[in-house]
Amino acid sequence: MSHQITTSQEAITFLTAGNATVTLVSKVSGDHMTFKITKPWDHKTNKRDFGSDMFFVNQLTGDPNADDYKNYIGFFKTGNLIAGKKGKPDSKGFKAFDWAWSKINSGEIPNQLEILHSGNCCRCGRRITHPDSLARGIGPECIKHF
Repeated sequence: MSHQITTSQEAITFLTAGNATVTLVSKVSGDHMTFKITKPWDHKTNKRDFGSDMFFVNQLTGDPNADDYKNYIGFFKTGNLIAGKKGKPDSKGFKAFDWAWSKINSGEIPNQLEILHSGNCCRCGRRITHPDSLARGIGPECIKHF
């Protein structure tokens, strides 16, 4: 079952948990993009550095079940998204996440924005990210079996 995030505080808590996957949906166009927001990796402990105030943002570019988040778009600490040396500030994903994050950080979730955290298919357990699949709780391949 998917969960729609409805308050800015809930969104901030979710997005800064350290290993979040979130789908942003435009209620105007129906377009959606999925992002993974993670804390940096501490190679000494071989775990996420949950003490760090930095977060990395990657955009889903392929198969959500293969964790295909190879499109690094930037990072943030407590403020705005920053592209850094390897980020992509001109990309659609960067602009979308930056806009959404700045609104969330200012205490609002605009009416034209829907924020969904990704769930798993109730049939096969694989990750689902498409808004229709999230609303149903079942992926596009598994729905064919019903």
